[in-house]
Amino acid sequence: MSLLKIDEEEVRKQQKEIIRELLEEDGLIGSLWKMDRMRIECGGKSAQWVREHICYHPHVIKNKLAFNTGTDWVFKARSIVEFLDIYFPDLAINWKQKGE
Repeated sequence: MSLLKIDEEEVRKQQKEIIRELLEEDGLIGSLWKMDRMRIECGGKSAQWVREHICYHPHVIKNKLAFNTGTDWVFKARSIVEFLDIYFPDLAINWKQKGE
C-alpha cells in the first residue's frame, strides 16, 4: 500500500514543460536569440564581430536568419545553429574579405 498518490497526468505535463524549456535553451525548437545569446554562442565575440561576420553574411541575409528590430538583433535559433555548424570555421575571416 502506497502512502503517496501521484497524479500521472500532472507529472507528464511537468515533464513536457521541462523538455520544452531544455530544447529552447539549446535552440532546437522555435525560439529566438537576441544579440547577447548569439555572442555567447560565438565564444564571447563582440556585438560588432557578430554583426560583421554573421548578421551581414550573404547566407544569413538570403535565408532571413537574423533581423534588426531597430534596437537589437534577433536570430532564428534553430536555423542559426545550423548556420554556425556549417560556417563557423570560415567566419574567422570576414566573408567580405573573401569576396563572397
